[in-house]
Formats: sequence, structure tokens, C-alpha cells
Amino acid sequence: MVIHNAKNWSIYSAWESISCALASFVCITFVMLLQGPGFYSVHPYKFYFFAATLLAYFFGYRLASTYVVLTTIFANLYFVPPFGIFTLTLDEFERFLINLLFGSVAIILIEILQRERYKSKLLLLVSNSRYLILLHRENRLLNEIKKNT
Repeated sequence: MVIHNAKNWSIYSAWESISCALASFVCITFVMLLQGPGFYSVHPYKFYFFAATLLAYFFGYRLASTYVVLTTIFANLYFVPPFGIFTLTLDEFERFLINLLFGSVAIILIEILQRERYKSKLLLLVSNSRYLILLHRENRLLNEIKKNT
């Protein structure tokens, strides 16, 4: 059996997923600003990538990928010195690339696993419904045989 809709596995609507992504963005930004420049200049991307991994688990890779791109630009502008300028030195680029690689691998693996989980869930539901159809058909045939005899 070929399952065509296993890509649409998330049970949440687009508005719920976007609101959750915005809430995580605001919370992470607020906590990083509370910690101060000594903290957020060392860890500008890590918490956003962790939130993107959780978003990938619950809402899918599209939202997580968009979240990674937008928060990376934001973090580079506001949490990496010099602040307010989008620059990447070799050290910053290496740190950004490592975080992006780990985050992307996690997002891709979670998406593959979620699709397979959803596909197996769909197959279970289809096999259960086929079993019920066969059971009702057999009961109907047995009832007709009893009536005829």
C-alpha cells in the first residue's frame, strides 16, 4: 500500500504553530537579554536551534527551517558583536556553520521519523477499518445463511 499523505502528519493548525514559534522566540530573546552580553555573545544560536528542533518535532520541518533562518539573522544582528551589523568573521562563521549543521541534521531526522510514525499510524488505522469491514461482511453473510436455513 502506498501512503500519499504522510507528509501532513502534524495535527496542529498553521496559526497554532506560528503562535508557538513566536512565543518561543520571544521567551528565548527575553531570557538571553536578561543574561547579558557576556552570555548571549557566546551562545547566540544554540537556544534558537534547540527551539527549532522542538518545533520540528511538534509542527514539521517547514516551520523549523523558517524559524532557523529568521532567528539566525536576528541573533547575528543583535547578539553577535558588533551589534546591529550583519558580519561573519571566520570564527563566527565556523560557530554558525557547526550550529546550523547540527540543527539541520536534527530537524531532518525528526521529520523523517515523524513521517514514518505517522505512516505506520495510518496503516494501523486502515488495517483496523479493513478488519471491521470484513467482520461486518462475514456477520451479514452468517445472518443471511441462518435466515435461509
